[in-house]
Amino acid sequence: MLDVNELVGVVFSGLSALVVENVKDEGRVIRVSARTRGDPVPCPLCGQPTGRVHGFHGRVVADVPVDGRRVVVLVRVRRLVCPVLGCPRQTFREQVPGVVERYQRRTTRLTNQLNFVVKSLAGRAGARLCRVLACAISRSTALRMLMRQVVTPLRVPRVLGVDDFALKRRHRYATVPPPWVPAN
Repeated sequence: MLDVNELVGVVFSGLSALVVENVKDEGRVIRVSARTRGDPVPCPLCGQPTGRVHGFHGRVVADVPVDGRRVVVLVRVRRLVCPVLGCPRQTFREQVPGVVERYQRRTTRLTNQLNFVVKSLAGRAGARLCRVLACAISRSTALRMLMRQVVTPLRVPRVLGVDDFALKRRHRYATVPPPWVPAN
């Protein structure tokens, strides 16, 4: 039999970098209260690790839906003080890499899931499917997400062969063998 804490760890496994404090069922929305771990964090400019807390900051991000209901995660992050006196960045907010990227309002795994849907069905069709999956986005957002995706460059063919062509349309045809076929 699963313990409640183990069940929370299984259902919200994407939030493993956070400490889940509370899960609240509000009907159509599941609210998860979480905080970052108390480990020292390096300063983004000078790289000096610090654990000295200046204050706290709340972030609200959307996560992958559970049981057809939206999941909203309320994350409490620390505002830390840089220990280096000459550092231009005196205070900074700690980031949660792998869970929430800087300036994002969706978790990384929800963003990956939406990117997959948008790549398959762009625009209105992608927005309709996302609404059914309980992570509604607009068609404009779907197109923006599609345009933001990295396109892998196409492979340029090393050898290009033309095998047949028309000398006179519908009357005379000729064939050019590829260079790797021996001539008779």
